[in-house]
Amino acid sequence: MNRRWIAVPLIALSLSACSQVAALTPVGGGPVTTVRNAVYDILVTEQVDILVAPQCATSEPGITCTGSTLDGQVILAEAEGTAPYALTITIGSEVIFTGNAEDVLTDAVQEAS
Repeated sequence: MNRRWIAVPLIALSLSACSQVAALTPVGGGPVTTVRNAVYDILVTEQVDILVAPQCATSEPGITCTGSTLDGQVILAEAEGTAPYALTITIGSEVIFTGNAEDVLTDAVQEAS
C-alpha cells in the first residue's frame, strides 16, 4: 500500500517534465516548423532559461524567430528560407549557434535512437 503512494507522485512528476518539453516541440511541418524545432532543440541543449518561447515566421529572405530569456535578453534566430536552412541563434549580442537546422534535427533523432 505504501509503495503506491510513492509511485504515483514520481510518475506524475516525470510526466509533467515530459509535457513541458513536448509543449516546446510541435511535430511535423514545413520550413518554419523545421527551423522552430531546431531552435528549440538548441535552446534546450544549451540550457537557456526561456521566458517567451521563440515564435517563428517567414521573413525576407528566410525565417526569423524571436523570443526572450528569463533575464530579459532577446532570443533571435535567423535562417535561410531553403533547405538545409542555414541558422544563426543569438541571445542578446552573443551568438550561441551557427549551423543548419536539418543537421540539428538529424542529430537529435540519432541521439534518441
